[in-house]
Amino acid sequence: MVVLKAKFIIEILGRPIEHLEKTLSELIEKMGSEKGNSILHKEIHKPKAVEKAENLWTTFADIDLSFESIPLFFSSIMTYLPAHIEIYEPELFKLNAFELNEFANFVVGRLHNYDALAKRMMNEREVLINKLEFLKNGGDLKVVFNPVERQPEPELKKVRKENKTKKKPKGK
Repeated sequence: MVVLKAKFIIEILGRPIEHLEKTLSELIEKMGSEKGNSILHKEIHKPKAVEKAENLWTTFADIDLSFESIPLFFSSIMTYLPAHIEIYEPELFKLNAFELNEFANFVVGRLHNYDALAKRMMNEREVLINKLEFLKNGGDLKVVFNPVERQPEPELKKVRKENKTKKKPKGK
């Protein structure tokens, strides 16, 4: 079993100030409660007002953590997205093929999830744009936001098709 020790710097930005402090404390608590992770030391810094922003605060925490394995370390990185990471123990690593495969598959799985999410968001964006175009062209609001039917209505598909065939003048 490889024990890995690292320092994470976690930053958050938001408002109100009380929510910021509470959220950061809860995040650190959750991080330390995960199986195979333990918090060695933590220091939460006082929130400061963001310059040139009204009622917006930022704070950060220095957290020393111990991880029972390399995959747990990378899982924490992907879950908590620290602003800075510093591994200080051990100095050298020896990875076997199984550990490297486990890590590579973990990263690929995450990337596939992010890709699926991005594609879903792009599709939802296109549906919303089509609905707005339909409304802009005199469509009925009841047709556009029919809770039973999730696909664009036939009239909406027609508007979409017409918009794609319209040629826009060059330079605009």
